[in-house]
Amino acid sequence: MLKNLLFVHGREAYRRNCYLIMYMFYKNIILVIPIFVFGWFSRFSGTEIYNVIFLDFYNLALTAIPIIWYAVFDQEHEKETFLATPRLYKIGMDDVFFNTAAFWRWVFYAVWQGILLVYVIFFTFAGAEV
Repeated sequence: MLKNLLFVHGREAYRRNCYLIMYMFYKNIILVIPIFVFGWFSRFSGTEIYNVIFLDFYNLALTAIPIIWYAVFDQEHEKETFLATPRLYKIGMDDVFFNTAAFWRWVFYAVWQGILLVYVIFFTFAGAEV
């Protein structure tokens, strides 16, 4: 029983927690970057880009639900595979999922996608009447 707890659930908890931490940074950055970029367009006038209800829905729908789903249902390999293949535990010792390069990769993706999101929306609605 302790063998399953350490070698199966411990490794999977490490992997899932690393993704959770990186996803939280990603989510918060991609939420703030459009606000900052919109500030340049509005000359930092204080105009809101998001409605408060949309912010609450974003935090519920894109933060809580996917992470809970991932934490409950994700499994990289079967239990027997983990117990039979010790090299799978090397990810924790080598910091495969939680290191400086992985952090900056997630930050870069969030900044790039946040800026792209603003420009796609602005150029889509450039000729729209208000």
